[in-house]
Amino acid sequence: MSDNQKTQDEQEIRVKPLEDDASAPVENTSMEEKTVSEPTPNEGDSCAEGEHCCCCCHASNWLKGLFLPPEAEGDLQRGKLKAAPGWLTALAAFALFVMLNQVKIPLLGGKLAFADLAFLASFLPVLGYSITARRRLFFPICTIIVLVVACFANLASAPGMGGAVEVAQLVQQLFCGTLLLGFLIENAPSAAAASVLLAMVVNVLAALLQGQVYGFGSIYPPADILKLKWGFGHAYTGLFRSRMALAFFLAISLAWIQPILFGRKRFYEIIIGFVVTVLCLLAIPHGQMLFIVGMVLIIGAFIHSRAAGYANVLALVVAFVLSVNVFPSTHNQARLASLNPMKVGDYPGELKTNHIDFAAALSMAARRPFSGIGSGRYQQCVGRCYGDLPNPSYNDIETDTQASWGILAGTMGFPMAALMLLLLAGAAGNGVRRFMQSKGRNCIALGGALALVVVILGMFVSDPMTRGLGWMIALALASTAVPNPDEEFCSLSCIAPGSIIACGVVLALLLGGVAIRAKTDDPLAGTTRFINNAEEGGTQAGTTSQEESVFKIIDAGDVVNITAPVEKGTDSQAFKNTVLKIQDGKGTPPDEKEPAMDFGGAEFSFELPSDAECKVWLRVWWDGSCGNTINLKMDDEPKSITVGNDGTYRTWHWLEAPKIYKLSSGKHALFLLNREDGIMFDQLLITNDQQYVPQGIEEE
Repeated sequence: MSDNQKTQDEQEIRVKPLEDDASAPVENTSMEEKTVSEPTPNEGDSCAEGEHCCCCCHASNWLKGLFLPPEAEGDLQRGKLKAAPGWLTALAAFALFVMLNQVKIPLLGGKLAFADLAFLASFLPVLGYSITARRRLFFPICTIIVLVVACFANLASAPGMGGAVEVAQLVQQLFCGTLLLGFLIENAPSAAAASVLLAMVVNVLAALLQGQVYGFGSIYPPADILKLKWGFGHAYTGLFRSRMALAFFLAISLAWIQPILFGRKRFYEIIIGFVVTVLCLLAIPHGQMLFIVGMVLIIGAFIHSRAAGYANVLALVVAFVLSVNVFPSTHNQARLASLNPMKVGDYPGELKTNHIDFAAALSMAARRPFSGIGSGRYQQCVGRCYGDLPNPSYNDIETDTQASWGILAGTMGFPMAALMLLLLAGAAGNGVRRFMQSKGRNCIALGGALALVVVILGMFVSDPMTRGLGWMIALALASTAVPNPDEEFCSLSCIAPGSIIACGVVLALLLGGVAIRAKTDDPLAGTTRFINNAEEGGTQAGTTSQEESVFKIIDAGDVVNITAPVEKGTDSQAFKNTVLKIQDGKGTPPDEKEPAMDFGGAEFSFELPSDAECKVWLRVWWDGSCGNTINLKMDDEPKSITVGNDGTYRTWHWLEAPKIYKLSSGKHALFLLNREDGIMFDQLLITNDQQYVPQGIEEE
């Protein structure tokens, strides 16, 4: 059969920065030079001399075939790779489009998403093809180290099945997702760009429609989001569950795709790139994410080319003019409010809750610096780690605005967070290097690098390790891993099919160990507590070994004064069946107002025989994530503190106030103040025994 009669699947192609790139040089290479000779094993090579090949030899040869034969190494390093089947790359491209959202399937309690099905339907065929074709996939091997460290950290912290599920999601995205998308970028980079561009357009159109109905920058409470049938909507979210998630997606995808559109050097594609940039800048609802992506685009564009830099500056100016003169005033007000890291109203100059939460997360990580508290337990523990930090008076945090760096350090330790930073920063540097080496042709590598810079900076504001956003991280990592056509690359940038299977087995075993290990009840037990030494009300008094023991139980029935919407109620699991409660929907304090008795509260009175340093415990029942806090104020303190923000819902449990109170002898007043509705309370414990942890119903 002649060369011209060969099908596309039988021909050999070279790795290229982008399909149909007009600027890529055309190589005059003969088919003889491109042909990769497959070694043909001789019959009986593995058998005794003179015998035919047996079943054992077939099995042995098949196992060897999982890894590339040594003869193919030279061809691989010279950039000669077979063309993948067109249907397989089309399937991967379609899967990428479906994966870039947070739409869930209204089955199994919403635990399954369309992205999960699309990923599974494309990853398994790609893995099967790489095995049968004995073909390596481009992949940053350092990712395996990060995932192994994450697994060992959770083995040490023992978070149980919930933690294993969260780590499995990380493995799915960073390991399996990067392999799948690396295959797509290697074989059909234009299809990958088209998928991302289409996902951006669909999300922007959905967001514009939502902006007309609900308002630009509108948000939806986390507990209500969980109840949504499809997982999104009722606010300015696109196909994501929050405006922050939408803003993060548009920022990453814009940074990734812009160098590709400008790099084609075709007039209509440059126009498309300019229009897409303006639309995305107008559609991003969160001010901090808008600032991050704007800064990254300017820097990246001047790395790309001077023309791209000028185009970006012009796009920013046009977007600003349209935002100020065409869009309603609420458009800029929402962005300015989310850009400002400080509170307004009664507490100007105080950091917003999500930034204080980040500092509390670092304090939590300092209590377990090497392993963290375990994946899936961040919300349960962060409220206990404010220490000397200004405890947030009112809840101005919105969905998905907790810093990912704090979550990583707090749940898996500082080593895991540091390795993740090194992985992302190293891959970004590698992408810029490959772009420079290609003399400006490998625009996908530059796009991946810019997207990773957005991720690194954005992780100080939000958490992208979720559905939809996590796939963009995998895409950016894969974009920087595929080498240039004539680049000599080492084994750290690609992985053989046998190695994929081996790594998958190791990670599965580690995840299994995390899942079956007995869960620790309190990951912060035995760690150093952070004590608020600032005296606010009460006489300062040191605690000595001769200090008289304090152990006072105050029940809901001992309340001195109640203001609505706090009311008395009954519960069969409460002490004496009596509770104080705020029913869901009864109301919370006005926005940006300090909780006070005027907005609902309960007053209690107690007396101490001597000076003491005391801890306060509350036995509470939470309705959900939007009803899991209450404020506590001692005597005439100028400001109350928040107790709660944990993830234990619809069951009675004890929580400690994140402060040690230095109290003088005599009478004291204690106030529980309305912060969120959907809560109940039945007991207070005041004790100077710093090591005591109450259990169940307590009695003096």
